Amino acid sequence: MPEPHDPLRSLFEQAAAAGRSRAVPAPMARIAERGRRAHRRRLAALAAGCLVLVGGTVATSTSLRSAPAPAAPATGATHSTPPPAPAPTTGLPPSSGGPSPSKTPTWPPGTRMPGGTPTESSPPPPPPEGAATTTSAP
Repeated sequence: MPEPHDPLRSLFEQAAAAGRSRAVPAPMARIAERGRRAHRRRLAALAAGCLVLVGGTVATSTSLRSAPAPAAPATGATHSTPPPAPAPTTGLPPSSGGPSPSKTPTWPPGTRMPGGTPTESSPPPPPPEGAATTTSAP
């Protein structure tokens, strides 16, 4: 229990009384300005948080959308591979005495040779009599 005539206690009481007598409340304009400043800071922090959230969502959805499709297994043919090239036909009949047919193949018009150069487009020869005819789109 403190003593009633403590010198330190009386000094603290005098300091408190002096402070109360000189204390003046802050002007209302100053208090309102501090409140507005705090409000602006809170709104800026909220806007920054929203931008980070939206930016992360957009970045994630963009990266997921542009991810490549999984590779198809190597064992089966896919729809993206072109059909096999038609078998080469010989330009000269074997009885003409020219080079052997296996050394000088000619490709049907409008197709690409193995080197990648297109053949000249001339109308194909008529099909043999009695053979089934098929049309193919290039």
